[in-house]
Amino acid sequence: MKKKKKNRGEDKPIHFFIFLVFVIFFYTAKITPSALYSPISKLIGHIMYYSMRKNRKLVLKNIDIVYGDTIDFKRKNDLGRDLFSGIVLSLFECIQLTKVTDQQFLQRTIFEGEENLREALSRNKGVVGISPHMGNFPRLQLALIKKGYPATYFSRPPSGRYLARFFKEFIASVHVPLIYTTNKRQAIIDAYKWLKHKGMLCFYIDQQDNKGVEVDFFGKRVFAPAGAASFARKSGASVVGLFTYRMADGRHKIIIEGPYELQKTDDEREDIKTNTAIFLKRIEYYVSLYPEHWYSWLHKRFPKLY
Repeated sequence: MKKKKKNRGEDKPIHFFIFLVFVIFFYTAKITPSALYSPISKLIGHIMYYSMRKNRKLVLKNIDIVYGDTIDFKRKNDLGRDLFSGIVLSLFECIQLTKVTDQQFLQRTIFEGEENLREALSRNKGVVGISPHMGNFPRLQLALIKKGYPATYFSRPPSGRYLARFFKEFIASVHVPLIYTTNKRQAIIDAYKWLKHKGMLCFYIDQQDNKGVEVDFFGKRVFAPAGAASFARKSGASVVGLFTYRMADGRHKIIIEGPYELQKTDDEREDIKTNTAIFLKRIEYYVSLYPEHWYSWLHKRFPKLY
């Protein structure tokens, strides 16, 4: 008998529980003074770090894979705690979007290399953006849009219909256009249309993709998503790097680099692999600079080493 495929929107008790917890957190955060976000996030983040044993072990294992003996255990532990606190703070900041003006939002956003994006867009073939899950990356998406850039990202709604609906309504309320991957065929069609109309299509490419291409990342062989390189090659779009981190004063810096020089030969497969490797090297560079801001420490990035 053929096994029925699970639907991500199918509800389970845990999905409804997560939805309730999130809604309580969401509305509590909305009435919490912004000045308290940082200390509350630090407290919650530390509690999460020490109570979520499995996640803590994964983070420390990943940090150990990357750094080995070059940093001591105290530094590794500090990185882990800062990571969890940063995730909570990013969530607070995203909820804060509902109670600040566009001007207030952009005043807390510093752009570096914006001319690189303007140059890429001026080529009139669309732009592919590559990003890691780093800093407050949802805020990065909104910042591009608030600055008037035609940016969109692929997105997969969370499991459970209630949370998925809440997520979509929130995204719509802050006017972030997304291409949902619920229907992958339609998502690809929509993505090419977006590029054809000189839009900016952005990808997160720092996590493991077993169907991707094998590249070097922190001296280890991993599989990375090939979508960004593939879309760029087939559409002729320029590629820029998008990186963000939270500064010491609480503002967010967005770094835009490129357009990258890409390889294009008669061997499409090799070109995609080579260009994806270039993108991962840039991500590796920024993770090395701001390791406490890279959320993929929580991801099994080096599957052969666990």
